[in-house]
Amino acid sequence: MSELAVTLLRLSYLVLLWLFLIAVLFVLRRDIYGTRITRRASRRDRRLAYAAAPGAGPRGAAHDAGRPGWAGSHGSGVPQPGGAAPAARLVVVSGQLKGTSLPLGPAGIVIGRSSACNLVLDDEYTSARHAQIMPAGAGWVVEDLGSTNGTFVGRERITAPVALGPGTQVRIGQTRLELDTGRA
Repeated sequence: MSELAVTLLRLSYLVLLWLFLIAVLFVLRRDIYGTRITRRASRRDRRLAYAAAPGAGPRGAAHDAGRPGWAGSHGSGVPQPGGAAPAARLVVVSGQLKGTSLPLGPAGIVIGRSSACNLVLDDEYTSARHAQIMPAGAGWVVEDLGSTNGTFVGRERITAPVALGPGTQVRIGQTRLELDTGRA
C-alpha cells in the first residue's frame, strides 16, 4: 500500500472514532438531562392557592383539606371522585426519581422496571409491568398488572382498579407517586 492510502485510512479511522465519542456524549447528555425535574409546591401552598381561587367560596382551605381526594387525605386510601380539579401530571414524591413529573394523556401511563414502560423504576420490589394509571370518565384510576409485591393506594393493597384524586399517594415498590392538578 502506498503512504497516501495508509494516511487516509488513519485519518478516516480517527474521524470515525471522534464521531463515535460525540454520539456517546449526546446519548449520555440525553439520559442525564432528559428527565425534567420540577419543584413542587408544598401542600400548604396548594391549599392556600385553592382557597384563593375564584369560586372557592367561604369554606376555604381548612374545610377542603379534610375532603376525601384532597392532598394529604388518606382516609380509607380511596378518594371520592368529584369536586377536585382534573389531574394534569403524575409526580414522583419519593424514591430514586423524586421530583420527576410526567404529563397525563389519553393513553395513560404504564409503570414498571421494563424499558417499554412510560415510567421506568429501577427498584428490586417493582415488577417489569407493575401498574398502570389510565383515564376513566372525568378522573383517573390505578390498576395493578399482576405484580408480585402489589400496588398500594394510601396504605391498602389494591386488587381491582381504584379511582385516584389529586394528592392521593400510590406506592409501587419503594416509590411514591401522586396526581397533581398543575395548579399551585
